[in-house]
Amino acid sequence: MTTEELKQAGKEDILALYDISQVINSILDPEALFNRVMDIVISATRAERGFMMVREPGKPDEPLKVTVARNLDQQTIDNPQEISSTILKQALEAREAVLTSDAKADPRFTGSESVRLYNIRSILCVPLLKQGQAMGLIYVDSRTTANVFTEKDRTFLAAFANMAAIAIENARLQSRLREENISLKQEVRQQYQFQNIVGQAPSFLAALSMVEKVLESSVPVLIQGESGTGKELIAKAVHYNGPRKDRRFIAQYCGALPETLLESELFGYVKGAFTGALASKMGLFEVADGGTFFLDEIGDISPTIQAKLLRILQDGEMRRIGETKSIRVDVRVISATNRDLLREVREGRFREDLFYRLNVVTINLPPLRDRREDIPILIHHFLERFPLSRSKRVSEIQREAMELLMAYDWPGNIRELENVISYGVVMSKAGAIQVADLPPEIVRRDRPPAGFALGKSMRDIEREYLLSTLKSCGNDRKKTAQQLGISLRTLQYKLKEYKARP
Repeated sequence: MTTEELKQAGKEDILALYDISQVINSILDPEALFNRVMDIVISATRAERGFMMVREPGKPDEPLKVTVARNLDQQTIDNPQEISSTILKQALEAREAVLTSDAKADPRFTGSESVRLYNIRSILCVPLLKQGQAMGLIYVDSRTTANVFTEKDRTFLAAFANMAAIAIENARLQSRLREENISLKQEVRQQYQFQNIVGQAPSFLAALSMVEKVLESSVPVLIQGESGTGKELIAKAVHYNGPRKDRRFIAQYCGALPETLLESELFGYVKGAFTGALASKMGLFEVADGGTFFLDEIGDISPTIQAKLLRILQDGEMRRIGETKSIRVDVRVISATNRDLLREVREGRFREDLFYRLNVVTINLPPLRDRREDIPILIHHFLERFPLSRSKRVSEIQREAMELLMAYDWPGNIRELENVISYGVVMSKAGAIQVADLPPEIVRRDRPPAGFALGKSMRDIEREYLLSTLKSCGNDRKKTAQQLGISLRTLQYKLKEYKARP
C-alpha cells in the first residue's frame, strides 16, 4: 500500500487488511491459496464474478492463465473467458489498478466486445507485482448498477494485491521446497538401498546379513573396519532402510578434535558457559533427536566425553555445557572405529561399561585385500556411477591394468580404489583404462620400498610402506596422502597410531 493509499484507507480497512494477511500467509498450498484469495476479493468488493490469472514460476514471457474463476456464491465459473482483455492489457502495461464504474460509457472501452456482449458495467483489475514485474492479475466485474466499484474498492484491492503477491510467492516457494525435499529424500534412500552396496565376497555378505538383522531395532551398533572400508556407508544403510529413515542422520568425526571442541559440538552449551559462549547452542545429539547419530572413530574420544555418552545410552539424557537441567533425547547411536576397542579397554584407554553399551551388535567390515574378488565388481560400479566416465565413454578396464589392481594391497581400501578409478577415467583417452592411466604407486607395486621382507605382519608392512612413502614425498603429508589414495585425516591417524605403538 502506497503512502497516498494509506492516507485514504480508514482504520477499519487497515485492520481488515491485517486480519486478511494473517489468513492468506498461513496457507502454504498454492491451489488452496488461489481460491481463498479470490473468495476474499469477491466478498470484499461484492463483485458478481472474479478471476485470477498467474504466470508459471520462472516463465516471465508466458501468457497469463486463469487459475481461479469464481462468482459471488463462491462457485466455479464454467466459462472463464468472458472477461475484458482491454482492461487486462491496461493493468499489465500501467502496473497499477484500473477501475471503471460504467464500462459502456467509458471511452477506454469503446471497442471492447466483451463489455458489449456480456453486458459488463463495472470493472476493477489490479496486477500482482513481484519486484516490479507482473506475476498475475486479479479481475472482478459486475453487470448491475447495484454493485458499482468505487475508489475505496480500488484502494483496498491494490493494497490486498500486494499482500496476495507475497503470499503466493511464499506458498510457491514452500511447495517447491517440499517437492525438492521429498525428491532428495527419495534420492538418498535409493542411494543407500542394498542393491547399491556391491560385493559378493563371503566376509562382506556376512556383514550385510548382520545389517539386515538390525534394521528394525534401535539398538546401538558398532562398525569395525579399517579406514576406507565403507563404515559410514553401512551406517547410512542402517538408517535409511529402518524406521527412522524420515528423521535426521547426523555424522560426527571424533578423531583428532580437541576435547572441548568435540564436547561442545556433541552436547551444545548455554550462553555464558565459557569465554566466547555469547549465545546458547544446540548440540548434535539434540539435532539428531528421533533420528540416528553416527560417531566415527569412537575410540578417540576422551574419558569426559565417554562418561557423557554413556549417560545418553543408559538414560536417554544429556546436559549442555554449563547447564544443570537434563534434556531427553531419542537417538539411535551407530559408532565406528578402526581400532581394536577391546584392546583399548584392556589397556585402560576406553571405558568397559561404554564398550558394552556400544557393542550390542558388531558389524565387521573386511579390508579390500581380503575380498579381492569384489575388486572387478566395485570397479564397474564406479565406472557406471562417474559422470565423466559416461561422457568420455570409459566403460572397461584393460586386462593388464586389472591384474595390477587385483594384485595391489589397497591400504586405503575402497576409498582408495574409488580414487584410483577416478584418476584412471580422467587420464584415459580411449574407451578403456590402460596401465598407463593408473597412478604410479599402482604401476610400481612390484618394486616395494627398501626394507620390506617376508614373514612380517600386514600391520608392519603397512607401517613401513606408509613411512617410506612419506619419506619419498619429503615428509609432505598432504602429498603422501594423495600418493597413497587416502585422506589426510586417515594418514594423520595412522601416523599417530604408529607413534603410540612402535
